[in-house]
Amino acid sequence: MNIKPEFLQIIKDIKEQNIDIQLTTRDFLRYFSCEKRTKGNKGRIDVYLEEQNLETSPNYAELWIDGTLILKHKARAKSKASTSPIQKISILPAANKPPISISRDAKLSDAITQMMMHNFSQLPVMSNPRSVAGFITWESIGYGITNGNSSNEVKDFLDTNVTIVDLDKPLLDAIKIVIEKDFVLVQKKDKSLSGIVTIADISTQFLLLTEPFLLLEQIENLIRLLLDEKFLVQDIKSFCEEEEFENTIEFIDDLTFGQYIRLIEKPDNWIKLNLKIDRIPFINQLDSIREIRNDIMHFDPEGITPEQKQSLVNMAKFLTELIKYK
Repeated sequence: MNIKPEFLQIIKDIKEQNIDIQLTTRDFLRYFSCEKRTKGNKGRIDVYLEEQNLETSPNYAELWIDGTLILKHKARAKSKASTSPIQKISILPAANKPPISISRDAKLSDAITQMMMHNFSQLPVMSNPRSVAGFITWESIGYGITNGNSSNEVKDFLDTNVTIVDLDKPLLDAIKIVIEKDFVLVQKKDKSLSGIVTIADISTQFLLLTEPFLLLEQIENLIRLLLDEKFLVQDIKSFCEEEEFENTIEFIDDLTFGQYIRLIEKPDNWIKLNLKIDRIPFINQLDSIREIRNDIMHFDPEGITPEQKQSLVNMAKFLTELIKYK
């Protein structure tokens, strides 16, 4: 594992001076030359922490990527690091961004100004920093005015049917509530608000998770079109026997992504595709896509890196153009 030199000094300070170091999850990962908490990265980091008799609090694997953790020495090494298999709402950036709120005694014009300036649909209304009185929305304002409410006080347009969830609320449970209520307030253990999660935030997270799958499906479908009717069934079966593949092949679709690569990287097979591009860089890029595919199939809640996503977009576009001249 590629450990940054400055991190080695931090570890030395922790051990020799018996101090705790505060840093973000993102910076912690970067000390290990990692951007994401993939299964492989977590395995290597966990082994290293065990070897160095270190731990993080909270567990770096469960914390929001830009959340703050404490790296510290532990008196006795644990046999295995335990992480919750259930994703929490705390994984969402919006759940970790304290919302703009307004006092229940504020003027209605103040609430309207805040909502217009920030393009908000709702504002939490607070009785005090740790007590939510309710919320005010364009809808509650509209209903009030329609029913003859001429007050200029926020408290007279207050909707008290507010839903508050804890920061460690299971994500799937929270999503169901957000869909039903349009939004939820998220609170820390001390009852102060840590964020507000809306349907838009859930949609953004859903797109983050699903877009790579859709791009991969597009890429695989395009590869199948490149291979379609270029080989005899017996040729494919003979190839699989030579490579000692265990799956039964009747159609191009029966091949795995890795098998596509193995098939077309052979010079004799490449000629059959009749493509006017260079074989080696194309195969190398396909292999990079295969590695990204492996990461995606772990369904990491943080998604893939921007560079990985761009690689998928570029390959999908390239194959689309290639198919035009097939």
